[in-house]
Amino acid sequence: MTQSRHTYAMYSKIKNLSALAVLTLAASSAAAPVQISYWAGHGSGALHKAVLAEVALFNRTHPAIHVTFRAIGASKRGLAAFEAGQAPNLAMVSSYVVPQLAQAGAILNLRPFVHGADGLTPAQIAQRYYPAVWRDMHTSSGQLYQMPLEKKALMVVYYNASLFKRAGIHHLPASWSQVSADLAKISALGHQIHGAAWTPALRQFFDIVRADGGRVFAPGHPRRRFDLVNAGARQALTMLRGWVKSGEVILTSGYQYQLDFGTGNVGMLFDASAGYTYDKGSVGGKFYMGGLPDPVGSSGFSSQEINGASLVLFGTGSLAQKQAAWTFMKWLSSPKVNAYWNAHTNYLPLGPAVYQLMRPFYRAHPAWAASFSDPAQWWYKPRTANYVAARNALQAILLEALRGQIGVGAALRQMNQTGNAYLSGKLRG
Repeated sequence: MTQSRHTYAMYSKIKNLSALAVLTLAASSAAAPVQISYWAGHGSGALHKAVLAEVALFNRTHPAIHVTFRAIGASKRGLAAFEAGQAPNLAMVSSYVVPQLAQAGAILNLRPFVHGADGLTPAQIAQRYYPAVWRDMHTSSGQLYQMPLEKKALMVVYYNASLFKRAGIHHLPASWSQVSADLAKISALGHQIHGAAWTPALRQFFDIVRADGGRVFAPGHPRRRFDLVNAGARQALTMLRGWVKSGEVILTSGYQYQLDFGTGNVGMLFDASAGYTYDKGSVGGKFYMGGLPDPVGSSGFSSQEINGASLVLFGTGSLAQKQAAWTFMKWLSSPKVNAYWNAHTNYLPLGPAVYQLMRPFYRAHPAWAASFSDPAQWWYKPRTANYVAARNALQAILLEALRGQIGVGAALRQMNQTGNAYLSGKLRG
């Protein structure tokens, strides 16, 4: 058996959870297992099923530790639970809440664990995590309170292969200019047919800006000041606004774009990779749903913001429970478990070792493979105070510009002014 066939056979077993146990170091003890609790906010769908499967597998292969899982969002409820003495031992949280949890003393500094006897070597870190993923775990001062769990691509283009064929699109678009041309071809099929459905997202606008060679943040002020008044940003917003004005792209709210795409009258949608299973569910097999890798812009490069929850250890329980929670955390963040997670949820490989495991799966599932782009082009949102409030304010301005209620130049200037007022603390959300 060749190496690639061996890897594929191994990975197929991992995907079905029939043999992942043999890839895990099982502990044995005559004593009662150490009890720890784990909170994660995935309470439904494919993500919930994957969490349950992972916890069950860990409990089977680590008899000295028993994990109790609860589908509770720790980002919103973790601090109150800690103050009430009811926090879990570890939890999945969004990165925006980590500074608050750390300041309150609710979560542990992970450096003693990562660099301890049962930790990770620099070589292991380099194989497990891409540089952008590992940098995203650290605060601006270099503190480490998070471990990687999941990262999704925030800009993936999914398409209706039947409409592509009807429109005479024989080659998948690789750039935003080609996407633009194909939106027009699809819309020309009839007044009920639209090139794309999109719930506008600021993060996706930023990706197109960067792909067009524009700036989102000011040079010399690493992600602490917006700098959106530039040619790349004007080019990106002008293109998007043109799509909406022509009717080639219909603007939706919430998850309406999934329902519109499922009717078969929409050629493309722009979504995060983790939305794939829901998008496909809306299609329901009525047509083949393919995926396009993140298109390149006029710069010749693509841009991909990555986002997703991470793992934190709460300062809860005994030393034995803290060590057991670290063991579970390290296991959840390991390449083989991450590969299983990605094969069920369409999140991204966290690092080179996971990608090597995923390659056979990606070859067999090209629509899933579209979520993976060059990790050198990955970036992540700032941890700056008030960024979430700034993002919400800029999102509203973006929507006004797309609808033609404000000019492109005025919109970019207003986004700059408003965004920086939030980042500087002059405005608060």
